[in-house]
Amino acid sequence: MSGVNARMSAAGRPVWIGGFNLLPHRQRNARLARRRCLIEWLAAVLVGCAAVLTIVGWQAFERTRLDAQRAATERELASLAAPLAEQARLRRDAEEQGKRAARAVVLTEPLTRLLDLLDMLSRVPADGVVLQQLKQHAHETELLATSTDPVASSLWLKQLSTIRGVRSSEVADLHPLAQVGRAASAVAGGPVEFVARLQWGEATKDAGQLSATASARPPASDKSRGAR
Repeated sequence: MSGVNARMSAAGRPVWIGGFNLLPHRQRNARLARRRCLIEWLAAVLVGCAAVLTIVGWQAFERTRLDAQRAATERELASLAAPLAEQARLRRDAEEQGKRAARAVVLTEPLTRLLDLLDMLSRVPADGVVLQQLKQHAHETELLATSTDPVASSLWLKQLSTIRGVRSSEVADLHPLAQVGRAASAVAGGPVEFVARLQWGEATKDAGQLSATASARPPASDKSRGAR
């Protein structure tokens, strides 16, 4: 308390006699500062609320848009369900047909080889060679034949070895048709009887290649001259 604004009473206590503030601008500045801080806080709260509302509104808009897109996609997929099912069925049918075709090619391979052999026999000039018997196995064909001499049989077998799919050919047994006393002359140039074997290659695993080859193969001649 300032000495100018107070005096001592008779009891020795100071007595307030009134006065004035020598620095009034400090209080005014403090009030203005508090008001400015309050306004700034309110502005910050309003900006934050606006930002939150904007984000929430954007998220709601995006959610609505995504829901609409999902509903449209689901409707489109529902409309495509029948065509997709039909396509899947056709694909399965095609795969099954391919498997059956491959199995049919494998199972008919011996018959195809036999037809190729008969076709070749019908076209090969086999002078002096007479086919007596033919046995067809899975990967081997056994031919029993007679010829006027061993040279004719060799030439005949060499021509048969050119058939597509033949891996090797050999004469398993050759003996003269003459009596024992005339064996020497028969071996030198007389008629002989022989057994020839044709070894076929393994069945082709590629069914598509086999089918293409089978379709490109010319049909066998109707005049099969297996025995001459």
